[in-house]
Amino acid sequence: MTKRWILVCLVTFGLIFPWMAAAQIDEVGLPNGFERNEQIQSPEAFWGFSVGEYHPRHDEIVSYFEYLDTVSDRVSVEITGHTHDRRPLMVVTFAQPGSDVDAIQAARRDNARDGQGPVVAWMGYSVHGNEASAASAAVQTAWYLAASEDSQVTQWLEDMVIVMEPVLNPDGHDRFAHWVNMHRGQQPSKDPNDREHNEIWPNGRTNYYWFDLNRDWMPLVHPESRARMAQYYAWQPHVVTDFHEMGRNSTYFFQPGVPERNNPITPSEVFELTGEIAKFHAEALDAAQEPYYTRESFDDYYVGKGSTYPDMTGGVGILFEQGSSRGHIQESHYGDRTFTQAVANQVRTSLSSLRATAANADALIGYQRRFFEGAREAAGDNREAGWVFSDGGDPAKAAILIDRLLQHQIEIYPAQESVQIDGVDYPAESSWVIPNNQDQYRLIQSLFEPVTELTMETFYDVSTWPLGMSYDVPHASVRRLPARGPALATPPESQSSAPNPEAVAWVIPWDQYYAAAALAELNAKGYRVQVATKPMTIASQDRPLVRGSLIVHPGIQPDHLPAVASVLTEFAAGHSIEILSMDSGLVSSGPDVGSPSAPVLEQMRVAMVVGEGVNVYNAGYIWHWFDRYLGQPIAKIDTSQVGRVDWSDYTHVILPEGAYQRLPDSFANDMAGFVRSGGALLATRRAVSWVEGLDLGWAWAKEDETDEATEADRRPYEDHSLDFAREVIGGSALAIDLDITHPLGFGYKDSDLTVFRRGAHVLKQDKNHYTRAAVYQDPVLRSGYMGDNNQEALAGTPALVATRHGRGVVVRMADDYLFRGYWLGSERLFANALFFSPLIGTTRLPSE
Repeated sequence: MTKRWILVCLVTFGLIFPWMAAAQIDEVGLPNGFERNEQIQSPEAFWGFSVGEYHPRHDEIVSYFEYLDTVSDRVSVEITGHTHDRRPLMVVTFAQPGSDVDAIQAARRDNARDGQGPVVAWMGYSVHGNEASAASAAVQTAWYLAASEDSQVTQWLEDMVIVMEPVLNPDGHDRFAHWVNMHRGQQPSKDPNDREHNEIWPNGRTNYYWFDLNRDWMPLVHPESRARMAQYYAWQPHVVTDFHEMGRNSTYFFQPGVPERNNPITPSEVFELTGEIAKFHAEALDAAQEPYYTRESFDDYYVGKGSTYPDMTGGVGILFEQGSSRGHIQESHYGDRTFTQAVANQVRTSLSSLRATAANADALIGYQRRFFEGAREAAGDNREAGWVFSDGGDPAKAAILIDRLLQHQIEIYPAQESVQIDGVDYPAESSWVIPNNQDQYRLIQSLFEPVTELTMETFYDVSTWPLGMSYDVPHASVRRLPARGPALATPPESQSSAPNPEAVAWVIPWDQYYAAAALAELNAKGYRVQVATKPMTIASQDRPLVRGSLIVHPGIQPDHLPAVASVLTEFAAGHSIEILSMDSGLVSSGPDVGSPSAPVLEQMRVAMVVGEGVNVYNAGYIWHWFDRYLGQPIAKIDTSQVGRVDWSDYTHVILPEGAYQRLPDSFANDMAGFVRSGGALLATRRAVSWVEGLDLGWAWAKEDETDEATEADRRPYEDHSLDFAREVIGGSALAIDLDITHPLGFGYKDSDLTVFRRGAHVLKQDKNHYTRAAVYQDPVLRSGYMGDNNQEALAGTPALVATRHGRGVVVRMADDYLFRGYWLGSERLFANALFFSPLIGTTRLPSE
């Protein structure tokens, strides 16, 4: 007792370090001395350390919530899935004891549209793993909701349901927690230069594959997002919170954000309600004497973020950003910031969110009813009745798109009538209809309608996300919906053709989604695969096949391997893929099976450079594509190790976007030697600028020297941010003209393709006119924002180039063909660069 009294005095009079004082306070961010059920242990009592003293691991967080589930009849924990690294994903429900939570959830869809309660608050924390104060705040808030006997809390639980995602990104959270805890020391350093505050690459922000999960609410590529979406629509929440951190020299932000940068599809009432809710956050932070700001920095535009997606689907999303300690204590412009203080603010605004939800329950419930009514009214005002799309001859890719749309609760119907729109056929048996007249009308418009006229020029994230273009499926808006069947409940079933094991050979058409995965598997197992470099027609099939189609001949396979027919049969059973059987080596047109126009592809050994200076997202997209789609490993070579690698061990080296100029000059020499010796060097986005400086004997075309420099006009200082934004390409959909006779264009039937662009870099033009597999069209912009100067600079310039140097090849890709894992339409370009770049020959004319 004496020691405790002494400690209290020391804390009271500030005679010990502030971070130590905060660590001893059980009630971080909570009302002082709140009445509680003492039978329910606090996080400090359960863990043996107080909230804010250390960063809890994810398993410690899970254990505490499971403990609350056993000791409190207010709490229910459900494991909804697992991350890529097999960590459990939790959704926790708080409700009045005795409530039939299952019945409430079952009635939510109808009640949301009928304007019936109860009001539902969805609390989401730490989608970025190194913004960790949110996860600890979730634990502290959960203890308060489970143990508090305050009348306000009991009233909350009586009047509403609280749904909590304590950690949206468990894999990233644990990377960060491990880093800061192992560097903490008994006397934590507040020096911003200390190792604790400076994570090594790839840091804890991202998920297992280095993706930003706060951009995945729309693409739904990852298990964390897919698991959430099922629960999200089961509860149809009225308010959704999204807790983050920002730089240490910041205070606290909560929405509304920059009003000029709101998504125009979002109903204005969302922003009015956000403003009302903001008053409760201001009151809570004022009482704690904590500074904050609103209406600056952050927007509410991209639908794939956790604070914007709810705005499009019937809720009110709220973004919170706490100035971070990025560890346990760190100096800032606002004084020493402790982890405990950061957690406390997140707890305060968690509780203010609940107060605001309860106080505005009637308004929120009424708004949600009006949202769905208004969606159908807006659909009725639209001259277009909906959308039609087909599989374009690739049922597997269409099935993936349909699966994503169904997860978004979008109604899709199989077409029962063939139509032709703008010269494009939409066959009934492989087309689908999306009516506008449905609850998700606003989301449908956001996902499918291209935008080229925008009132804003600055975007926190991308300016467009057109799904029809990203999946490269034929799609069109229509004024009259074709006849249709019953709504789909699941995607179309996979249809694979079992290859005839007695066939002379087999052909895998290259214009189907899983063809590259089939080639990767055969290649990795040591089978010999040929590629048709010219169109061909198999006599028994009487159908033309695109360039790039794969030929698998049993007679040329290594004797020590199992029969290749069994491998093809097994692959076809697990994928939606067509494998054609040939009864003769002769074809109706094109190269015969043994033709020199059907060369055998080489065995591949692929490396990718990763680490400090490399764009973690771009590298993550590539790793994810190899690991999850191709089903193959890729050697990830850290930038710190590039000088120790024997690059002749690899056939391909991939350079994601990065600052390679920071690496030793010897690496540039190694890469030039790698190419001249027969290697394939694949460079993406701004990595191409570094590659263009390699000593490879480039033959550049002369730049236009006709532009004369003029004296720059004087500009107001405050206009700099807007002028800067006009020169940035933060994320736009661009049109390219693809040479489908080029190995990099194999598998495409149409030269017109939409790709995703970030960054204003322009590829240098080679004098050789045959090297440009794709150029940007004019006009170049398909959807999104791009300043006039950038549009002029890019139109007509190379987008995809392959050049021979010695015995090797360099492929320069200006754009991100694997962007966020959902730009399936351009994935084949990356596959072509990987598999077919060795086929590219020297294309100089005799006169050159």
